[in-house]
Amino acid sequence: MDRQRRTFLTGAAGAGALAALADVPGALAQAPAAAPAPAPIPGTIPNAEVLKGKDMTVFKTHSERPLTGSVPAEHHDFDVTPTDRMFIRNNLLTPQIDATKHRLTIKGLVERELTFSVDDLKRQFKPVTIQAMLECAGAGRTAYQPTPRGTPWFPTGGMGCPKWTGVRLADVLKAAGVRANAVHVAGQGADFGEVATAAPVIRSIPISKAMEPNTLIVWDINGAPLPPVHGYPIRLLVPGWAGSASTKWLHTLTVLDAPFKGTYMDDSYRMPRYPVAPGERMPADTVSTEASPVKSMITFPAPNAKFKVGDPILVRGKAWVGEGAIERVEISLDEGVTWQRAQLDAPGDKYAWRGFRLLFRPTRPGYQTFLARAWDDKGNAQPIVATWNPLGYFWNGIHRVGVTVEA
Repeated sequence: MDRQRRTFLTGAAGAGALAALADVPGALAQAPAAAPAPAPIPGTIPNAEVLKGKDMTVFKTHSERPLTGSVPAEHHDFDVTPTDRMFIRNNLLTPQIDATKHRLTIKGLVERELTFSVDDLKRQFKPVTIQAMLECAGAGRTAYQPTPRGTPWFPTGGMGCPKWTGVRLADVLKAAGVRANAVHVAGQGADFGEVATAAPVIRSIPISKAMEPNTLIVWDINGAPLPPVHGYPIRLLVPGWAGSASTKWLHTLTVLDAPFKGTYMDDSYRMPRYPVAPGERMPADTVSTEASPVKSMITFPAPNAKFKVGDPILVRGKAWVGEGAIERVEISLDEGVTWQRAQLDAPGDKYAWRGFRLLFRPTRPGYQTFLARAWDDKGNAQPIVATWNPLGYFWNGIHRVGVTVEA
């Protein structure tokens, strides 16, 4: 494909649960023939190869084209998300890239248009390592009723909090000399679709977020090079914001005097400015998805686990918020009638999730539930059910896990 068709135009600088399938008796059903695997597309990496880097004992794919997949909360019980459990969200295909030939160009409203190789970035700028959340805006979509169209993320799937290594985007932009009328910075990657007319995935972020010290151009995840599906050789990391802002396979940054106009800014990743009734169409007055709301999930125990009366159950989980800090997490043992304050782990990096725990000893047999509710430092609490929106973004309803206690 002609890569020039996927680059910016110069003028751009001015501008609850998944439904289960019923079993069919074997005597009456005939298994359909397996569908042939899609033909490989030159310049891309097949999904089967990509998924070899995932723990397929727990990792579930949600769609093949584009490739998406994740693990639910009970498989996130780590301080740092392992790379083999990090979610996948492609909008197009996974490109095959030669890192030695890959270049990053900075252009638009800058004093000097610059181009860097990956080695240039590593040599010329100070590297930093941070732990930070990355979450798809659609994470939790299947918990909405009615369920909006889109990737059927688990209520607790589509996020992760690994460690990232790279350079500050601010340092790279300063080297190019950002002009005074700069408003947004748009990133574009080297991914492409099955047809030449597929819209390139271009998202822009405000200059203030681009200059935030934790917004990075990264090349490593958890101390190893980015896997191809996670943006190799370099990607943006815009922590705390909708994952689509963290452009993978980054090759161009364009500094603009207004938000970028395009499919992934104007049609996708939009929410109503004011709440609408469940099932309504998208209104005309919308805003772009940016920072994630306060959210938490229980990572232990797993749903339907079994315990004995008197067994210690250390309920634990993770809480995070797009901008701000986690102030407290509460656990309910009686379906939300009363709440107990959980113990919080020491705070880590600014955009890292924060662990919480509460020790509980059941005194009688039966079905026991645990509910988790996080609060941020601005007084925002998780709602019982998140406010519905037509594209199913930013689910942050209270997470509930039930277990069986035996005599």
